[in-house]
Amino acid sequence: MTLKTIYMPSYLVTGAEGQLGQCFRSVSEEFPNHQIFFANRKLVDINIPETIKKFYNTHPFNGIINCAAYTKVDQAEKEYSKVNQINSKGVENLKMFAEEKKLSLVHFSTDYVFDGTNSIPYQEDSKPKPINIYGESKYKGEQLLKHANCLNATFRISWLFSPFGNNFVKTILKLSQNNDTIKVVNNQWGRPTYGIDLARTILTHISEPYFFDYQCYHYASQGATTWFDFAIRIISLKNRVCEIKPCSIEKYHAVAKRPLYSVLDTERIEKHFSLDLSSWQIALENNLYRMQSL
Repeated sequence: MTLKTIYMPSYLVTGAEGQLGQCFRSVSEEFPNHQIFFANRKLVDINIPETIKKFYNTHPFNGIINCAAYTKVDQAEKEYSKVNQINSKGVENLKMFAEEKKLSLVHFSTDYVFDGTNSIPYQEDSKPKPINIYGESKYKGEQLLKHANCLNATFRISWLFSPFGNNFVKTILKLSQNNDTIKVVNNQWGRPTYGIDLARTILTHISEPYFFDYQCYHYASQGATTWFDFAIRIISLKNRVCEIKPCSIEKYHAVAKRPLYSVLDTERIEKHFSLDLSSWQIALENNLYRMQSL
């Protein structure tokens, strides 16, 4: 009698110490049928191809989930070379390795590939027109993967938040501890994305044959909002005594331009993956609850 070998797909998560990488790590135990390797920049630097090869030789994997990225939107305006090195050249290195080894590749992009002049949600086929260096670098990464000779999918996400790393929710909570009032932009619209839900969705479906039917998906929690209303909800749920005052994006004087309206249409992934996406309000409650246990 011979025992049947159980196939267990394996994946490398790059950028494991970043916000999104930590989201994948936090839910990985929910997926015992996947073998997942987490590599920080010291182990795998996507700008040094030799580190990718070295890791693969000791820990072979079937696919890559690329969470490595340069995400400092304002600083990117001053570090053009660095942001493009990571968000464009680094993606090209992963693409070339995936092609060579016949691996699948999952990548993440941003709503900032759009200029924000739409009045209706952006679909996957809407024409990108980034208005800042960060958005431009992410769009270059998308373009590289469009012509890749390997299974690949890019997930455009927006306003990412989670219990990990630096994000808007944690910033508002920190500011509300030491300030009576906070000014928050009230004329920039988007859809917050809960990183835990995103990681769960990808690990649930990544081994299914339909996962790579499309090269691009939009993913975000349900419901459009402004940073102002998002902040009010955060303060309310935590019962903080702090006044949130509206401020236009023009008066905020950010270094990088932001799209005024970058709401993503998620109908494609909802239908294709049979998803019932949580509202951003419920996702925020889940996030705050999860933060308490850390």
